[in-house]
Amino acid sequence: MAAADLIAASVQDALKDGPYACSDLVKLTGGTANFVYRATLDTPLSDGSSTIVIKHTEGYVALSPTFTLTSTRCEFEQAVLTALGQLAPSTHADITVLTPHLYHFDVENNTQIYTDLPSSTDLKTYCLTHSLNPQECTRLGNSLGLWAKRFHTWGAAPEQAGVRETMKRNTAMRDLKFQINYSRLLVRIESFPNLLENSRALFEEIGKEVRLEVDGGQGTLIHGDFWSGNVILPNAPFPASPESPLKMFIIDWELSHIGSIAFDLGQMFAELFELKHFKSIDAGTELIAAFMQGYGRLPRDLAFRTAVHFGTHLICWGSSVQGWGTKEQVEKVVEIGRDFVTRAWAGDREWFVGSPLDCLFT
Repeated sequence: MAAADLIAASVQDALKDGPYACSDLVKLTGGTANFVYRATLDTPLSDGSSTIVIKHTEGYVALSPTFTLTSTRCEFEQAVLTALGQLAPSTHADITVLTPHLYHFDVENNTQIYTDLPSSTDLKTYCLTHSLNPQECTRLGNSLGLWAKRFHTWGAAPEQAGVRETMKRNTAMRDLKFQINYSRLLVRIESFPNLLENSRALFEEIGKEVRLEVDGGQGTLIHGDFWSGNVILPNAPFPASPESPLKMFIIDWELSHIGSIAFDLGQMFAELFELKHFKSIDAGTELIAAFMQGYGRLPRDLAFRTAVHFGTHLICWGSSVQGWGTKEQVEKVVEIGRDFVTRAWAGDREWFVGSPLDCLFT
């Protein structure tokens, strides 16, 4: 029996005598670190829900068992999600953005149970399979930007001091975030020496400064893995307003920690840009601009740091997604990432005029 099947059977057995007794566990795609299932409840919950999402954590990456990863990440995820229950959903243009409700956390078995959004998919897949026109991108992007601004503002407020103190202790995920981006930035030079070798000294400088900021606890509460794959919406044609209101979940909070808002914004924008770069999907760049309309103007330093992280993500991750593009497209995304990192670190505002991130400065 496959590991996922064994985990599913174990989880199902642990829940069999309580309100979350369930059957028909279906493994959900998209995640890599955990075992995630949609389950049909034997008895619907008091809110009428007949299905739930079960997320089970082991001390390794689910899709790569040799990659050890502390299981304490699920404890921090439940802590931040519990706190986020105080943050009211954000509704704009008949689109409501919120976090899933955490019904139950079994600390002994590292298992979380969430509200389900049936017949759903992630935003990245949605853009690949559904056509979004500019008006729809405006509604969707504005809504996501407004929610992100509310979340970052909420997380930085004095009332959330206790939450921030808790999430400061999620150092394993904080350090992982640094490693898979800024440490990996130097590693990628070996794969693209012609494009990146001349930037080695710059990448080392950036890595050292970001490391100092990370170690110094600078920043505020962030999602930590904020990208289009962690935005969930119904897998159906985009509804016309206002007949069919749309609900979107922001999921997968285990990397949440104290860090720079630029990490959240830069990662999201890089992933959206890749839709345009690799698949010629205009919605990718249109969503970036609409997101910033909703989010609002950034301080100049944060705008440049967001652009640095955007470029870093393109180099580290845009170049390594299997099957996404041709060799020429991959090399080009590395070149684009390098140029964004270089120009942003230098504070070259004029270079960004007309670029996909011009909206960061307007």
